[in-house]
Amino acid sequence: MQPAGFHTFHEAAIPGQYHGRPQSYQRSGVERYPGPPAPTIYEELPDDLGFLYDESPLGNFLTDTFRHAWFRGEYLLWNISAPGDVLLGAQPSSGVVAVNSSNPLSNYGFPGRQQLAENVQFARTVNGVSGAAIAPGLDSFSNNNLNGFRGTFGLPVSTGTVELGGFVLQDSGNTYNGGNTLASVFESGVNRGIGTGYIQEQIDANPAVVIGGNVGADGNPATNGQQAQFISQPVLVNGVPQNMTATSSAIDYDVSYQAKLLTSAWGAEGNYVLDSPDPNAIIQLRPMIGGRYFNIRDRLNQFGQYNEQDAIDPTINNVISRTIDSAGNNNIFGPQLGLRAEAMHSRFLIGVEPKFTFGMNTWKTNLDTTNVFGSDDPAQSLTLKGTTFSPLFDVKFYSNVALSKNLSAFVAYNYIWVGQVNKSYNDVVYNQPDFRLTRNYSGTTLQGLSFGLELRY
Repeated sequence: MQPAGFHTFHEAAIPGQYHGRPQSYQRSGVERYPGPPAPTIYEELPDDLGFLYDESPLGNFLTDTFRHAWFRGEYLLWNISAPGDVLLGAQPSSGVVAVNSSNPLSNYGFPGRQQLAENVQFARTVNGVSGAAIAPGLDSFSNNNLNGFRGTFGLPVSTGTVELGGFVLQDSGNTYNGGNTLASVFESGVNRGIGTGYIQEQIDANPAVVIGGNVGADGNPATNGQQAQFISQPVLVNGVPQNMTATSSAIDYDVSYQAKLLTSAWGAEGNYVLDSPDPNAIIQLRPMIGGRYFNIRDRLNQFGQYNEQDAIDPTINNVISRTIDSAGNNNIFGPQLGLRAEAMHSRFLIGVEPKFTFGMNTWKTNLDTTNVFGSDDPAQSLTLKGTTFSPLFDVKFYSNVALSKNLSAFVAYNYIWVGQVNKSYNDVVYNQPDFRLTRNYSGTTLQGLSFGLELRY
């Protein structure tokens, strides 16, 4: 490296040169004292002129800023609240007569009638065949033990800490398989329920008694004695609940039926956590202010097949496929306030962190159907959307144990409650002659454990 002019020894310059440079490069010749030529000076520079260059203002700023930053990664094992006792259909006005109960309830004012629920069998006649039906529901569905990940980055500043984080859970899938019920109707492809339609308990007591079905010459059921089974969804008629009877309006499946519910949740938040007013106290109280985004969505897909009498040849039944698909999507966002309370020791701390979000929910629900009330029922696609206030409460109980100067172990129990959530299975109105959507809100919860490591730079 040829030294700059200010590195040259002025008195040692040779005549005809100015600071080691030929006189021809100068504006005018200047007489200089005689002497040896200026020495060549070499200086080794680092490859990186940023972080490794001590005199770089940017390097000093970044080093000082991230000196105490930290990152925490957590494995989540959470549950999302289950749908509960949700009937996939309209509740009859007077309940149903259960055929599998010796002492049915009478809470509808009609002797022998009870509220319709999942797996309650009731008398039903489909395509001239009498038997027992079951209404599908979501009571057996659960969203437990979902895996997930949450990451949080913290950056200390002059009066507190800026924290950015987010989480995501795996999708939860539940399936109601009506084929387990309808399988009893078929044997080698033959509907063995046709011509029977009796109640098993009464046949056992008196084989000559057959209710609602045909009998053979000997008074016994005409086939192998298997009661016909159906999947039936009661409906409203022009918006009015019906008195459920064996032949009242319903959506029937006598070939196959399946319902599948998918649920997912994820979110992100940013907070500014103020320093404690007393940093030397054993218990530290740190207020926080920030914002949150939370998304929860679900999709209910119902698919099944049923026999329909051919319009030209009544002796032929055509198998028709029916779909009823609904989906709900909730985008919840808003400002939040919270408090972090910690009790600390030299290598151990425990804490609790409640937060409340003043959320707004911009939601949307969809409904797509085909062949609901027959093959001539046109397909439809409906959408309903809106905005509503949706509060969110989040509390976390946690403990942190220092493993080394820069690494800590973290464990926590988390509970999140969200109000005014729109769900796919609550928005469908099972109405004849047409389905429609309605606005229906409910709460949901997420809770579970989290385990992770916290790294401080």
